[in-house]
Amino acid sequence: MLKNMFAMKKSYAVISDIHGNLLALLAVLKDINSRGIETVINLGDHFFGALEPEGVALILSENPMLSIRGNTDREILESLGTVSKKDQMERVKSELSPGSIEFLRQLPLTLSVDDLIFACHGTPESDDEYLLEQVTGNGVFVYNDEHLIKKTKDINERIILCGHSHVNRVIYLSNDKIILNPGSVGLPAYLGNGKHRFAMESMTPHAKYAIIDVDGPAISIEQMHCAYDWQTASAAARSNGSDNWAEFLLHGRMPKALRVN
Repeated sequence: MLKNMFAMKKSYAVISDIHGNLLALLAVLKDINSRGIETVINLGDHFFGALEPEGVALILSENPMLSIRGNTDREILESLGTVSKKDQMERVKSELSPGSIEFLRQLPLTLSVDDLIFACHGTPESDDEYLLEQVTGNGVFVYNDEHLIKKTKDINERIILCGHSHVNRVIYLSNDKIILNPGSVGLPAYLGNGKHRFAMESMTPHAKYAIIDVDGPAISIEQMHCAYDWQTASAAARSNGSDNWAEFLLHGRMPKALRVN
């Protein structure tokens, strides 16, 4: 009986949206390793950005984890053999090794872990839509309980993981399911320009991830904020030609010149 009780206990670390931020990734992995957590779930967007894509690829190759593909991972693959107009894309592609490109090709779009956890980058159907947030002309709002239950009705797992928005949230649904966004390891804010111009802001510069502790039916979740040398990361982004990324990395919010409201 005692052996079975211990077998029911397990911890998971959830990371997402590294975006080439090697210093942030190293800080998060150090914290995860210090806690003895062996299962890491990675929700994608590994390399794209104004920082160090191949450095991140090397560290990921040395630290096995359960990974899926994000929207910018897909965009890297789709732009191979062409010249992309997306800022930083050509530099990122030029720095990635063939092995790192192949790593992206092998990633699944979604993942089920231990019949308990379902992982997607955006939504189960799309890597570039938000599961939790609705973008409107009046701002970004979290969907209500009824809407989220409807959006996730085909998912059997109790815990649903998503990334993409870079904003860490935990939502407990009235049907006993949990939706978790761990936030972004490497980019704590960004400016979106779709149908509406909008800001995604975590409001701190820390590297973020989440811990799920499962003890039988009891599930505990911690949202982790790891300090790292974001001044150096910001300077690297600026030297690579992205003043916006430099500001996002320093503050986790929009600079005055880019504020939406």
